[in-house]
Formats: sequence, structure tokens, C-alpha cells
Amino acid sequence: MKISSRYKIIFCAVFFFALAPATLCAEKMTDNWRVTGYTKYRDAVFADVSRITSPAPGIKAIWIKIAPASKSQYSQMIREYLQQEGKNVRDFKFIEILCEIDCSGQLIRFVKFAYFDNSGRTIHTVAETNLRWLLILQGNIWYNVGKEACAERK
Repeated sequence: MKISSRYKIIFCAVFFFALAPATLCAEKMTDNWRVTGYTKYRDAVFADVSRITSPAPGIKAIWIKIAPASKSQYSQMIREYLQQEGKNVRDFKFIEILCEIDCSGQLIRFVKFAYFDNSGRTIHTVAETNLRWLLILQGNIWYNVGKEACAERK
């Protein structure tokens, strides 16, 4: 079966537009930032493996970064939250979240949230007041974050 060049062009265009948004919209990351997955709104989640700490035995702390597309539902929720806090949302670019991982119990909790603008300046930070552990299920967005945090490094 011979495929015409017209269909090849259409296939390549569809393939490009399916993969391009994540690649083109994602910020340039250093080797320290690893893609760990995507939110349910298709925004990339990155883990910073250079800032992993151990606040308690068996617990790892890791910063994650989400840079949602401007039209993402997640971005809209963040903008609404920042407006409620009286912050300028016009230049919101990304959020970093400090997560703690219980490596043996496969649990995660979110400790601190930092919101940044286009220039990388902090717009708002807030510590979580209701710290509670959530189960990490294999295959969910936090599974790979846990793998990065709990991995043995040299």
C-alpha cells in the first residue's frame, strides 16, 4: 500500500502538533530538573534532584515545579487563588512545591508553595497548615516524584 505524500505531510503535522505543546511551552530546564509526569491538565511536572534533603529518617524532601500553559485549567485555578490573596496574577509563570516523601510508606505531603513571575521573582509563598500524608499509588503523578526523591544518589 503506497502512502501519498499528502498523507505523509498530514501525519507529520498531526504528530508535530501532538508533541509540540509540551516541548515548546515547557521552560528550559537544567540537568537538575527531571520530568516526572504531567498533571491531569497536561502540564509538565519537574523534580529538582539537586535540592533533595532528608528532614527526618526515611523522609525525603524535594522541590517540584509546574509551569502550566496560560490556558490550562490548573493555571486558571492558581490565578484565582492568587487574586484571592491580593497578588498580581498578570505575570504568573510557574509554581514550585516542596514535597515530603515517606519513602518506605509510599506517602507524600505538600509542605510549602512558592509562586513565581516571568522573571523568576517570587509573587507569593505559603506554608501548608494542614499537613497530612497522602498515599502514592503506582502510576499516579506523584509516583515518579517519589522515585526521584527516594533514589540512591552518589
